[in-house]
Amino acid sequence: MTQDNLGALLSPLAAAVTVGGIIWATKNHVAREGVIRVDTKIKALAPCRLQVRVNYLKPSEPQFQYLAGDGRTAFSARRLCVNTPHRPFAGTHKHRVEPGGGEEAAYEPDDIPFVPLQPRVSPGTYRAILEAFAAECFITFGTDFGWSEP
Repeated sequence: MTQDNLGALLSPLAAAVTVGGIIWATKNHVAREGVIRVDTKIKALAPCRLQVRVNYLKPSEPQFQYLAGDGRTAFSARRLCVNTPHRPFAGTHKHRVEPGGGEEAAYEPDDIPFVPLQPRVSPGTYRAILEAFAAECFITFGTDFGWSEP
């Protein structure tokens, strides 16, 4: 399994669609991690999934990832850091791996809903961010998709 199929995975050619709903688990006593299975036509990169991570101590700084592969061969095809500073970005930004295993690039998105830095996040905010993130990755939500707040 390689990242050679990454360009196809991040395009309509993958016909990526979620399977089932989000499944939440507690991580490290302060974080919740939700996983949504994604089925694609790019079987060489299976299994694929969307992952949402919310830290209770920093609820307005969630992270979203589109992951491909399993075990040691798994990699992040796209990652979104909301309100998280990483040089040179002061806040929300996305990371992407280039097709063929090229260098990871980061950029500031203009398609992600604004999340104010505060101790609480309004219900529906994480889902709205997930939908915007999935749209860039050409992932559609299956008819059986179910959402629950973390």
